[in-house]
Amino acid sequence: MSRAVMGCWSLIIFQLMFVLYDTVYAPVAMPVTENRAVMLRLYVCIALAILVLVLKSEVCRPVGREALLVATLWGVIGLAAWLAVRENHLRCFLELYALGVVPLVGIVLMQLRFVAALVLSAGGMAIVISVALGVTMPYAHMDFAIAFVFMAFCLFSLIASFRIEFSARHAYLMTSIDQLRLQDVESRNAELQEMACLDPLTQLYNRRHLIEVLKQHHGDAQQAKNGVSASHPVPPLPCLALMMMDVDHFKAFNDHYGHVAGDNCLYQIAQALQGTLNREKGAGIAGALEGDEAALASVVRFGGEEFTALVAVRDLEHARSLAEAMRYAIKSLKLPHRESELGVVTLSVGLCVIPLSRLLEGEGMEDEMTRDMAVETLLSRWVDQADKGLYRAKRHGRNRTCVQRGNGSGKVRAQASDDLRDGLHDDLHDERQAAQQGERQNAQYDEQKAELPDHRPPMGGAGLS
Repeated sequence: MSRAVMGCWSLIIFQLMFVLYDTVYAPVAMPVTENRAVMLRLYVCIALAILVLVLKSEVCRPVGREALLVATLWGVIGLAAWLAVRENHLRCFLELYALGVVPLVGIVLMQLRFVAALVLSAGGMAIVISVALGVTMPYAHMDFAIAFVFMAFCLFSLIASFRIEFSARHAYLMTSIDQLRLQDVESRNAELQEMACLDPLTQLYNRRHLIEVLKQHHGDAQQAKNGVSASHPVPPLPCLALMMMDVDHFKAFNDHYGHVAGDNCLYQIAQALQGTLNREKGAGIAGALEGDEAALASVVRFGGEEFTALVAVRDLEHARSLAEAMRYAIKSLKLPHRESELGVVTLSVGLCVIPLSRLLEGEGMEDEMTRDMAVETLLSRWVDQADKGLYRAKRHGRNRTCVQRGNGSGKVRAQASDDLRDGLHDDLHDERQAAQQGERQNAQYDEQKAELPDHRPPMGGAGLS
């Protein structure tokens, strides 16, 4: 559009030069208003100025704008040809030599497409040749000279148009190829990143993913600090629950049933944990996370038979109910385990609940690497706290959830009443579990001799646990 406007102003200047030429060439006694050539060219200048306004208003599509420009250029050439035929004056025939500037302006300055340039040149040549052959020239061979000069202008302009369009198309193709290559590289990098964060056996994320999840939670904490915005209409949940989950007596399971059965067991446990968390999220127990934020509540394989979940929760009871739901889901699988006291595969859970505001401890550090190190340090501290709760669950008989009370900085609060209450709760839990499972153990031991079915999807190169 800018090139078209520039070309129109060039044509206006070109017409004004002809106006000056016609005015000087006319007799002194002739008024300007009686000079037909001068008045028509001034009208053309006004029409070109109106065309500039039309082009700037964007009322025309690119194809229509190009057709309008070609018609305008034909009109400028046709005006000069009509004046030569109408007045049959030497000055009008001499003006035909300068008509080659018109296709030059259209093709080079306006940069019409090569096809449009061909149409413009062919139409201009038809107009000029019809005048040169249809009117008696004042000099011999003047008709040939006019046609030859105009043809030379058109030829050189077409060569320039071809080279310009060829270079533009070549540059566009090279840019498109570079963009496709960049997209391919980004896609491959995303796949590699996904593979680096995915455990091949359980199809869960691995511990590397925890850092990314914690960074997303850091964004939630920042939103909570700054207030609810239009892009985050739902405020984030105020606490984080870190659960360390370990399969009870898994080494004995591998020794008795074999590593293939152990891998199958881990896969079923992983799917049960993730499925439970998904159901609890849908029921509103695991937080009000939607869309991309659903990744904030996911189970990861921390290593071996250990699983971890980092979930946004409302409070301690919210986190405890979620941990109990996941523990019960594994017990409900009823995977036979001869070496377990209950005769089935069970899970021990260590739970640590931290205020989401603890993520802002490293706020204000400009270096991104420093912030990442701060997030990793916080995660290590919280994992250590949850591990202590997991060890307590193991010491108290397994198949239970123990809460490790901490402030998120690695220091456990000294609260004897809470510890005593948790201990009493654990003892009562042991008695209830023993009473419920005692009558069924003999029958379960008989069923444990059956081999476990393989429910895993085909996975190449899945590592043994």
